[in-house]
Amino acid sequence: MQVQTGKGTISMMVVLAIWSLSLAVDLPGLAVTPIEGQLRTIFSDATDFKIQLLTVLPNLVIIPFVLLSGKLSESKHKIAVITAGTVLYIAAGALSIFSGSLNMLILLSCLLGAGCGLILPFSTGLIADVFTGKYRMKQMGIISAIGNVALVVATFVVGFLAAKSWHLPFLVYLLPLLSLVLIPFLKKIPQSDYDQPAPAASDDSKTTTAQTTAIPAVDADGFSTKGQTVKGGFYIGRTVWLMLAYFFFVFATCIPCYYLPNMKWIDAESASTMTSVFYLAMFVIGLGLTPFMKMFRKTTFIVATGMIVAGFALFIFTHAFVPYVIGAALCGLGNGIAQPIFYTKATEVVTSDSKSTLSLAYLQVANYVAISLVPVIIGAASAIFGQKGSELFPFIFSGIATAVVFVFVIIRSRHFVFGMSKNYY
Repeated sequence: MQVQTGKGTISMMVVLAIWSLSLAVDLPGLAVTPIEGQLRTIFSDATDFKIQLLTVLPNLVIIPFVLLSGKLSESKHKIAVITAGTVLYIAAGALSIFSGSLNMLILLSCLLGAGCGLILPFSTGLIADVFTGKYRMKQMGIISAIGNVALVVATFVVGFLAAKSWHLPFLVYLLPLLSLVLIPFLKKIPQSDYDQPAPAASDDSKTTTAQTTAIPAVDADGFSTKGQTVKGGFYIGRTVWLMLAYFFFVFATCIPCYYLPNMKWIDAESASTMTSVFYLAMFVIGLGLTPFMKMFRKTTFIVATGMIVAGFALFIFTHAFVPYVIGAALCGLGNGIAQPIFYTKATEVVTSDSKSTLSLAYLQVANYVAISLVPVIIGAASAIFGQKGSELFPFIFSGIATAVVFVFVIIRSRHFVFGMSKNYY
């Protein structure tokens, strides 16, 4: 079976190999969550800080390795980097299953983050290399859906395994074994897609570190490039605004998953259901992204942001199970629509396709920094506004902020970051 790429066709096995890279990129730290209580009992002399390191460290270690992987993507050794990351990930998972030391688990969590960081940019970067136009957008939606459904399924599996033994949840980190088996098919990606050389620098560009280069007044998607400065193959203004926008969307849509379990009237099962609905909504809309974009066209981003605002309104003004489930679904739908669009736009802030994976690496850094800063930002804001201990404050703060961004999205709907090109659908 052959799959259309916008440049021609490619084997379905190659596509499956690319998809497989998305299966495990959201899982670091997941195995520890259901066994934290058991770990405190087993390692009775361990501090809470040490236990928390098992979930925090992988996400922190991912950040520098994402940047390293993005930089290495400009070389001719992409498959070697993917293979190294996959082997590191699997090794960390396998050793964690048999580890009996908390210090060793902490060390292995760092190894896991390193492996995940090396793989992560290529889960979207290979899509950017192989596909173009509406085919690229469709594939970005699919890999987003794959990552989210893998997270939902893995969460349930980990909970089941944790009831059997505290060692077993680490089995979930062996998912990249599938990627390892399929990696040889990545060699069948056309060399012209893999090794797209950056354009040679002109004499002028060698003598300046930053400048406005001679670029078209509008790009291929019809967005203005007026006043854009190009440095290192990146449109600087577009890159900064795109990362800030993605940072905010990740931050805002993390709030339900972080803070719903803190509400006294919500039990653990209800909070788990709401979180699952959030990720399932992202999965569903990821698979159906192209039809959705065809329906709403240039207002797609406006609709997505509006859904998130509506979700927060339900969290703030209603206090019942069903409205909260609907709110989680709306936030998931909004994020599930926005995420693949951000991925696609990250491939358009560069002047050469050879920089696409590096650009996606920068975007992933914004993602992990946002996730890491959620409790910091909410804690600081609650202290400033005198709302420490308030269960609703995270939702009120984020809801108001998202409503402000919603207005900004409407105003900027014809500009690059929030604009929708017909080439996307």
